[in-house]
Amino acid sequence: MRSFLRTAHKYLSLTFALLWLLQAATGTLLVFRGELDDAMLRGPDEPLSPATFGAAVTRIAAERKPSVLTFVLASEGSRNRFDLLFEDPDGRTRVVRVDGVGHLVADRPRDHDYPAPGLFQTALDLHESLFAGQRGMWFVGVSGLLLLTNIITGLIMAWPARGQTWRRVLLPGTAGSLPAKLFKWHRALGLALAAFAIAIVATGVLQEYPVDDWMGVQRPEPPARKSALAPTVPFGDALVTAFARHPGAPIALIEMPGTDHPWYNIRVRAEGESRRVFGWTSVFVDAQDGSVLLDRKAADLPTNAKVYNSFYSIHTGEFFGLGGRIAVVAAGFWLVTMSALGLLLWWTRRQARTTVRPSHARMVATTK
Repeated sequence: MRSFLRTAHKYLSLTFALLWLLQAATGTLLVFRGELDDAMLRGPDEPLSPATFGAAVTRIAAERKPSVLTFVLASEGSRNRFDLLFEDPDGRTRVVRVDGVGHLVADRPRDHDYPAPGLFQTALDLHESLFAGQRGMWFVGVSGLLLLTNIITGLIMAWPARGQTWRRVLLPGTAGSLPAKLFKWHRALGLALAAFAIAIVATGVLQEYPVDDWMGVQRPEPPARKSALAPTVPFGDALVTAFARHPGAPIALIEMPGTDHPWYNIRVRAEGESRRVFGWTSVFVDAQDGSVLLDRKAADLPTNAKVYNSFYSIHTGEFFGLGGRIAVVAAGFWLVTMSALGLLLWWTRRQARTTVRPSHARMVATTK
């Protein structure tokens, strides 16, 4: 059994090492992408003024027709900056970043013309889908499952035998040949962080599939209604209405009205939510009369929704605050180090075998 596990572990690692290293590198880069991206974009950073911001967004949306403003998102770095997502007639999306009073910070593609969307958006799309859309997400999910299997297999093989002390395994020292040293440190590092890596990889895999559907998670929505009329309630007024319900809560994501959803879905991050930026507290404001159709706090969501919403924050470390995010960065470096040690171990053993075989052949020849 151990022989089979060792063979499977080796060949899975050799086959997918490059992809897993790429995933680790981009994932590590993305942990603090919000702060880094905003820091690299010099420009205005005025605090949010709901009425002024709403009027500016309405003006920008009118100027960019026939493109349609679909979402407003927090920038993830500064609380004073927001991304306006415009869908072009050809289905492509551009993102316009503005500050809290509507001053332009950046205007760039979001899902095309790479690397024009910027380093972090490019890294995100590569990390999530390899630039291949839904098919890419399924493939990344499969590779993640194989990585998860490989980590668990390695953990089983590295587990100390009966009578072997943990101290000796986790502090292997530097004695022995190069292959022996590589093996001992590969084993020690694997045992040290494997459990944490399993949690990160598992929750990452869950982002690639429609797990919310499988878990029966239903997004909060107001009573069904349709309207072909253009919104009459200004965006700024809708913001003021939402903030009156949740004063001081920062904007997370806003879905603009459409013919099949004639309301503003204004999501904010309430105190105590596990997500750092994209909270799940939602206020639905009617786009025709400005009334509140539904006010759903994240704390009132059913258990299955809370569990599902925690997956992403565990994957990025947000669930555990700043320390958790730093730990995820460490896990990214851990995976890179484990891959490097594993490849070096395989190479040194291979070189040792190729050296021994010719020597053995010469010895046999001289005895004939």
